[in-house]
Order: sequence, then structure tokens, then C-alpha cells
Amino acid sequence: MTALAETQARIDSVRNLRTVVGAMRGIAATHAQQARTALPGYRAYVEIIAGGVARAADLAVAETAPEPARAANGAAIVAFGAEHGFAGAFSERVLDGLDRRRGDRLFIAGTRALVLAEQRTLQADWEGPMASQASGVGATARRLADALYSGFVEGRFSRAEILFARLTGPADYVLIRRPILPIDLSAFQRPRSGPPPLTNLPPQRLVEQLVGEYVFAELALAALESFASENAARLATMESARLNIDQKLDELAGLERLLRQEQITAEVQDVTAGALAAERSAS
Repeated sequence: MTALAETQARIDSVRNLRTVVGAMRGIAATHAQQARTALPGYRAYVEIIAGGVARAADLAVAETAPEPARAANGAAIVAFGAEHGFAGAFSERVLDGLDRRRGDRLFIAGTRALVLAEQRTLQADWEGPMASQASGVGATARRLADALYSGFVEGRFSRAEILFARLTGPADYVLIRRPILPIDLSAFQRPRSGPPPLTNLPPQRLVEQLVGEYVFAELALAALESFASENAARLATMESARLNIDQKLDELAGLERLLRQEQITAEVQDVTAGALAAERSAS
């Protein structure tokens, strides 16, 4: 294969790569936009459930006995990482923020994050896929809520925290780490006015069910925040890759023109040399 043919083959290969990168960039942009659109609704849902917990807690105060102190059995840390690759250092930053203490249980959501955790010899006590679409964060949150509640009730850990990324700009995010269990009912803002709510369940049972729904809502919001950040990071990575590919294509196009000119020059020289040789033979 000539140098020109080899260069043309490389150009075709890089163009194909550019098509793939463009498709991944488009998917990441779509997913990030879907998550941004859904975030206000998820935040409003958390606020509504929190308000319900506060009202129900007021009803249950009179008949609620103080909860016995739990033994200090360590904490569970729920880390929301990336499900797929090509998101830059997104999962690495999440894992860097773990600050795990001895005895802590590690819950990891995200296949790519789990692979990186294993490379760091971090043993996950629970692992599961992260949502691949905005509509899938509910399923991710439900699996996590079930696992957290069972471990908390069984006493495998006495508290739980969540670690996730929150968007602060088009491609910028910060890590958020905050407690999620046990629920401190005194921290919920009480309604200032209004009649007491009508209920069909005993107050304590109502509080328990609303607290469970609140934990689920917080996990779903964290998963959606993480999903938005992951795709924003992937979008930035693909944009950087596209710029590098465009630069490489420009370099290869310049090389192709140079090689083509050299080939034309060589052909002209061959033709000229042949013509001169023919003239000398004729004379």
C-alpha cells in the first residue's frame, strides 16, 4: 500500500470514529436534557413527602415512644457512579469522595463505577446497575431502598449516607454527601397553619410508611442528579474527542494533499523523462 493510499484509509477510519463519537455525543446530550427537565418534579416530590412526614409526625407525637438507641455498627455509604464509560473521571471522582471508615458498608450503583472500585480493591456489600435513562431512576432507587431498609432494620449498620454528583453548570458538578438514615423527624419543617390532615391509618404506621417513601424519594432524586451529571460529563468528553478528531482530520487532509502533489510530481517527472528519452532515441 502506498503512503497516499494508507493516508486515505486512515482518513476513512477517523471519519467513521467521528460518526460514532457524534452519535454518543447526541445520546449524552439527550439524556442530560431529559434529566434536567425531570429534576424539578423530583425535587417537588421530595418536598411534598417531607411535608407529609412533618404533618404525620405531629399526629404521632402523643403515642410515639422514644426510639431505643442503636448500637454503633458503622455506616452504609451509597455511592452513585456511572453505568457506562466515556464519562471522563466521573466515577473516579465519586470513589475518591468515599472517605470510607473501617466497618462501613459500601453500596455502589453503576457498572462502570463498580469495575473501577474493584480495581481499587474496594469490596462492595451491595452492587447494582445505575439507570441508563431518566425513566429508570425509580427502579434503581427502589432496589437501593429495599437493600438499605433491610440492612438498617437488621442492625447491620446504624446509619446510612448517600454520595452523588450534582450539576452546577453545563458540564460542572460537585459531590454531595449527606445522611439519609436514620430519619430525624425533628428536622422536618412543620406547617405553620392549616387544619390537621384526615387520615385512615394509625399515626405511627402512617409515619413509618411516609418515612419509607421519603427515603425512596431522596434516593430517586440522588440517582437522577447523578444521571444528569454523568451524561453532562460524557457530553463534555465526547465534545473534547470531537475537537481532537477534527484536528486529526485536518492534519491527515494536509498530509493527503502533500502526498497527492508528490505523486503528481513524480508522474510528471516520469512522463517528462520518458519523452526526453524518446526524443534522444529518435535523433
